[in-house]
Amino acid sequence: MDVAEDSPWWSCHQPAKGFEEEIDTILPEVSSWSKEMRIWGDERGHAILVVYRSEEKREVEQIEIRIDLSKYSKEFVFRACRWATSLDCLAWTKAYEVIIPEYNEVETAIRKSRAMKFMLNPSETLQSLEAEEF
Repeated sequence: MDVAEDSPWWSCHQPAKGFEEEIDTILPEVSSWSKEMRIWGDERGHAILVVYRSEEKREVEQIEIRIDLSKYSKEFVFRACRWATSLDCLAWTKAYEVIIPEYNEVETAIRKSRAMKFMLNPSETLQSLEAEEF
């Protein structure tokens, strides 16, 4: 977790200019609550967030793709994976598992995720959590 959270992943590898316009073909851009971030989609649903190091938005610090399992869309997952692959990205899950952003790998990670377990059986999932996980 420390390596994932504290490493400057994009410092040596920045996306090509115009990469944001490709996101426009996947989701519509919405207003951001931060001057250092652009948001496409719905923060409570499917979303792609790009966090920059400064308000000038010249250097990417982080890209996050959120998949809303309550409104699961194979098309969104496929298009997001294709876009991430075009940027030559690797991805990590909320459980900090590093994966290649290929559709089948992402689908497998989703099936194994706590979020999916919660969607299928909320009370059992909550009961299985340790107190410090809340």
